[in-house]
Amino acid sequence: MIERTKRRDFLRASLLAGGCALISNHRAWAQRSSNRKLKVALIGAGGIAKTAFSDCAREIVVAIADVDQKQGKPGFTKFPNAKRYTDFRKLLDTHEKELDAVIVSTPDHTHFAATYDAMQRGIAVQTQKPLTHDLWQARTLQKAYQKFKVPTVMGNQGHTMEGMRYIREWYEAGLAGEIVEVHAWTNRTTKNNTNAARSKDLPGIPVPSHLDWDLWQGPVPEKRLIEGLVPSGWRWWWDYGLGGLGDIGCHTLDIPVYALGLGMPVSVRTDKSIDFSRESGGKTPRPEAMTYIYEFERGGGKPNLKVYWYEGGHLPRIPGSQTGSKTIGGGGCLLVGEKNTIVSPGMRPTSPRMAENWEEIRRNLPAKTIPRAIGGPIKELFATIRGEIEKPGSDFDYAAPLTEIVILGTLAMRSGKEVRYQAEKMTFEDPSLNPYIKAPVRPGWDYGADLWND
Repeated sequence: MIERTKRRDFLRASLLAGGCALISNHRAWAQRSSNRKLKVALIGAGGIAKTAFSDCAREIVVAIADVDQKQGKPGFTKFPNAKRYTDFRKLLDTHEKELDAVIVSTPDHTHFAATYDAMQRGIAVQTQKPLTHDLWQARTLQKAYQKFKVPTVMGNQGHTMEGMRYIREWYEAGLAGEIVEVHAWTNRTTKNNTNAARSKDLPGIPVPSHLDWDLWQGPVPEKRLIEGLVPSGWRWWWDYGLGGLGDIGCHTLDIPVYALGLGMPVSVRTDKSIDFSRESGGKTPRPEAMTYIYEFERGGGKPNLKVYWYEGGHLPRIPGSQTGSKTIGGGGCLLVGEKNTIVSPGMRPTSPRMAENWEEIRRNLPAKTIPRAIGGPIKELFATIRGEIEKPGSDFDYAAPLTEIVILGTLAMRSGKEVRYQAEKMTFEDPSLNPYIKAPVRPGWDYGADLWND
């Protein structure tokens, strides 16, 4: 820990020194890595990490860290020459000078620590969505991005898809007219409040030999292991995950945030009564089903734009031309305009269309005015390191505010209150909500506080 602190202090001093910075800009990365295979480490080697294997296989996977030897087996098998670690901090201590990039694929509550630790060492990073577990962490990673100036990207794959560009181009070309409201949904749900209420009644279970339970908990105050939490049930417990909204919101809500250029919402609330599932032919909602209502200022004397998020079986009113289970699927987004509605079925914008007169409109679509991505988030990150592109689309200047928007919805769910957020001050009109801004962390896991003193 002492040696790591010395390196961190050196890096900080170097960055402040201007011309002596270790990593000063993306062009420095291009000079460093343009003509060779990149050296990459995986933090988390099972589950969602498997989506990174194809891109990483083209490079050199130097090391892998996973706290669960059983869950991490896919990565260990795919990259047998990579050195194995349980603690990502030891991996970074050992390999930081040779690494070009780190891929963080851990549960939500450890995203921040692993990501920040890599960034402060001058290593580029891709982190799964949601970027962080609380608001303070999101804002701190944005500060870290602006200070350490290493390439970054969040793993919200839809942001790289051509459909995302289409939607924005269609909106800017006026195909839908003024957008009057937005509806987004997922069939996943948030059982976190239910689990929080019953957590005291659940017995602990023995920790399996393949799991380092202390490291799995990471920054979170220590608790007993309970049935179903590891390897995948953690998302439904507020200590570790952010439920259905945290899981999918960074995908589907990315659509209106990007296409409409939305800033921070002025308020978020929940309303269980808003649901059109039956008239849309949907399945009976689960008991935890919920609807969230975001309001964004638009300026120019216009009323606030309402963005609705439905989960657990709740659905919006689907345009008549779009009804049917194949269209509704497990999620989607509607940008409802005065002239027409932009429809994006699924959690990501894979096949957007206009709700009305689509066959006629598609023959005369607006010109492509927005540059297309070169591939998914990891390809964008690697291309940035090599100097082939300036930066990924969902770098932390974009991903951190998007994550804050998502987290604000989860706070409305957790608290049962209308959340009014003062984004510049990072505080709430209702001071009782302020404890949600930054979760307490265990000793040895407190990263990033020094950035707030600069």
